[in-house]
Amino acid sequence: MLRFDLHVHSNFSKDGTSSIESILKAAKAKGLDGIAITDHDTTKGAKYALEICEKVAPGLIVIPGEEISTKSGHMIVLGITETIPPGLSVKDTIVRARELGGTIIIPHPGHRMRHGMNVPRGIDAVEIFNSRYIVGYHNYMARRRAHRKSVPGVAGSDAHTADLVGTAVTEVNTHERDAGSVLKAIREGKTRVVVKKTPLIKYMAQIGRGWVRKIKYKMGGREKKFSKM
Repeated sequence: MLRFDLHVHSNFSKDGTSSIESILKAAKAKGLDGIAITDHDTTKGAKYALEICEKVAPGLIVIPGEEISTKSGHMIVLGITETIPPGLSVKDTIVRARELGGTIIIPHPGHRMRHGMNVPRGIDAVEIFNSRYIVGYHNYMARRRAHRKSVPGVAGSDAHTADLVGTAVTEVNTHERDAGSVLKAIREGKTRVVVKKTPLIKYMAQIGRGWVRKIKYKMGGREKKFSKM
């Protein structure tokens, strides 16, 4: 069994704070076999991780990916290095993901405050444990959704800082140490989740930082408008 964190954000995401280097080192230090870099609406972080991984964390398997903002919510596509643009319909995003050979996972399904969508047809797995859920009900409902759709379940830390990498782990039953074999095993349901919640204080700190960034962004926009007057 290989151990993976399949949902990690770096500072290539607007709400991520840690560098790719620190994330890779954290994954290696915590004994993970691999990690998926799934920044919001870009694969730049994932491609950078592929470039530097052997130097920074030798032997670690990097699965490139992206968490895409579709019209109906967020969707993770693994195994791609070409960015799928945000704002497409779920159907069109799935079509594009298939064209690129991606493996499709629905993260935090049904949680509207976190842009979770209903589980559509034609996907490969559902995130049945997200470590950033403070209330266990949401993960319980995610497991039910996966069961009803008869699709495999995976776990993800949804880490936005390096110290939280590995708080949710997907164990993948394959002996082949390459991304393609791991993704194939996930699609076949050869998975088991190992879970741990994100500490509440760290979760609230991230929310606070997000609000500060939004306020600064809005204030910056106002300053630009005033400067034109």
